[in-house]
Amino acid sequence: MSEQAETTILGGGLTGLSLAQYLEGETLVLEAEERPGGLCRSFVKDGFTYDIGGHILFSRDQALLAQLTAWLKGNLLEQRRNNQIWFQDRFVKYPFENGLYALDKQDIFECLMGFLERSEAEPTNLEEWCRFRFGRGISEKYLIPYNDKIWKRPAADISVHWVERIPSPPTADVVKAAIGIETEGYTHQLNFLYPERGGIESLTNALAQGVNLVTGFRATAVKKTAQGWEVSDGQDTYACRRLISTIPVMDLAACLQGAPDDARGACAALQYNSVILVMLGVGHTGLADKSAVYIPDPALLPHRVCYMSYFSPFNAPEGCSHLVAEITVPPGDALLGAGEDELVGRVARDVSGLCGIDESEIIASQAQRIKHAYVVYDRDYLANRAKVYQWLEGLGLHTCGRFGSFEYLNMDQCLERARDLAAELNKE
Repeated sequence: MSEQAETTILGGGLTGLSLAQYLEGETLVLEAEERPGGLCRSFVKDGFTYDIGGHILFSRDQALLAQLTAWLKGNLLEQRRNNQIWFQDRFVKYPFENGLYALDKQDIFECLMGFLERSEAEPTNLEEWCRFRFGRGISEKYLIPYNDKIWKRPAADISVHWVERIPSPPTADVVKAAIGIETEGYTHQLNFLYPERGGIESLTNALAQGVNLVTGFRATAVKKTAQGWEVSDGQDTYACRRLISTIPVMDLAACLQGAPDDARGACAALQYNSVILVMLGVGHTGLADKSAVYIPDPALLPHRVCYMSYFSPFNAPEGCSHLVAEITVPPGDALLGAGEDELVGRVARDVSGLCGIDESEIIASQAQRIKHAYVVYDRDYLANRAKVYQWLEGLGLHTCGRFGSFEYLNMDQCLERARDLAAELNKE
């Protein structure tokens, strides 16, 4: 038995490490992988650095941005978003409703009229909500196909309780876009920060400094005791007064004995998607003129490609550039078992036209599979989640983070939740 800590945190990703920074008293972080970072890890292949997804640093909370800057100690660049959507063999400005002028006139008409004649019926699923908020044209041409693709299930099967995270466009902006007047959407993330060197993992590396961190510890048993909690990986056991879990809730539930049948069944019913990443590097700078491209076309494998060299020129060797393609897959999908050559080859073929590269130009490539990537808000999400967290809260166990709390949180939201939870616990 190791010495008891005041607080033990399961999971050394962004949420777990930021919690350790914010919490007062002795804190221990236990991380299953050999290096921390969670979804904020970066990978390096042949001098090309790339992340899990298009991680950027932004927040409406200026205090939080100041804290991020302090943690990174000046290792930051400020960039301006240049996202595009690949639609009918052309680039359309992101978000789609701000780039209508790039469409054919008939499509512009259908998008504008659909927006102006939106249904007032209360939506019950994501497909209905898209039409309710954006109209038939924008929804059917872009929003619904893209959401079907990223969630790997029909938008009609997705809940609507989370849609407040999608900004609503002002009517004037949609009309302006339709007649060719430049507008910007999602302005809270128009300008963003990104580490100059080291990829997004440089943030979690900075957070790990000074933290009591144990890596390679995959919890297999979590036990409540008279003094607090004990956590074991089958070899080592750590005791603490207070336990916070940021690991996937289904992994946590598997470590706890005595789960009631309804909580166990609800946990098994929670839905998520994995993600496959495919990095392609080329020996020129042609992949540095955009930040990301969104791809609603179901015939093309990735739903998004991020131009990592746009985020920072130091992500690639001098004179080179690269992208990382993202492909969501449900657990058990055959694509998760595909070989690297197959994944790289298919992605290279799918993106060569829209990215303007030839397969023969690729000088570096790599595929990664990330098991827990996207929380899926299916129609039974609220009921299932409530049963699981009612049980966990009854045990006096704290949870936080995207998969710890099982909510689709951005990086800034994870940091905010960690800060707020720590402030609450520091008062005890």
